[in-house]
Amino acid sequence: MNTNEAKFIVRARRADGREDAHEPFAEALAQAGRDPALAGWLAREQAFDATVTARLREFAPPAGLRDAILAGVRMQPATPWWREARTLAWAAGLALVLGLAGTWGLRGATPGEERLALGAMADWEEPSHHPTVMGGTGALRELLADKAGRLATGLPIAFSELRSNGCRVIKVAGREVLEVCFVREGAGELHLYIARREDFGGEALDGRPLFRERGALASVTWADEHHAYVLVSDLGTDALRAVL
Repeated sequence: MNTNEAKFIVRARRADGREDAHEPFAEALAQAGRDPALAGWLAREQAFDATVTARLREFAPPAGLRDAILAGVRMQPATPWWREARTLAWAAGLALVLGLAGTWGLRGATPGEERLALGAMADWEEPSHHPTVMGGTGALRELLADKAGRLATGLPIAFSELRSNGCRVIKVAGREVLEVCFVREGAGELHLYIARREDFGGEALDGRPLFRERGALASVTWADEHHAYVLVSDLGTDALRAVL
């Protein structure tokens, strides 16, 4: 089971956890225990669910609403319930909570470390992806060409300069990401995707490398003060560790 499959299953899980011991929920939760990024996502989802539940409990439907609905077309001379101030306040509160839920949905889609990594891997898999092996310029080119160089120790990156020097530009969730391709002895062809850290929220970007595998591809994500990086290879995580 991969991260996306686990997320799909966990979204159907009941909040009280009554099914957690049964498959496939047990397997999905076990995957979260092994994957720090998935565990962080699950914690945020649970926190949001708890917030929405608590807010909904603050609102009680107006007295007589059920009877009015069941009465259907029965006409009454009294003021229509939808014009009463209490009812309007209740409806406004409910709309606020639903709006919060909608906002969370957008915020859940806000680019983060996981979105960047999956976007980079998806770009590699695109049939139209025909990379040109290039290693940036200046100090970056020298570092990438040096088989003893280690990428996670720090990269001489200036995003605007790389962009103007002809690096391939892709979009991940509407944000610009630069691709630098290079070859290392023993590690094969590698694709380094570079983004501005602030464009991807800094979520889970604490400098600790996060590895992923999807199909034939492997990736590792890390960050420095200003940039987020994804390194992708089709030779597995060992090839990534060799240059990280």
